[in-house]
Amino acid sequence: MTILLLLGILIKGDAMSLLSQIVTEEKDRIKKMISEYKHELDTLPKGTLVGKKVKDKQYFYLQFREGKKTVSSYVGGKADKIDELRERIHRRKHIEAMLRVLKIEYTQAVKITGE
Repeated sequence: MTILLLLGILIKGDAMSLLSQIVTEEKDRIKKMISEYKHELDTLPKGTLVGKKVKDKQYFYLQFREGKKTVSSYVGGKADKIDELRERIHRRKHIEAMLRVLKIEYTQAVKITGE
């Protein structure tokens, strides 16, 4: 074998080792992100904000499911409180979408590393 061929084999082996290391690091990063996102989800409201009009007054409720039952929780009518709640619900939906993608990526990384 020539020196160049041996060198090529060594470089190829090092590249695979490097790729394996990168995928393992990415898998660990994804696992950490999943954990952090799940922790943040515990602090955010679940459900949907619903407005009901009664005698020309607007009342807002947070509706969510507990098992098979739909629960409505009165949240008030102050605009700033409603806006903040909308933002937090939007953040929850964004994190849930991120978690779906991260779980797929984590599964792929596990398959690649063979762990």
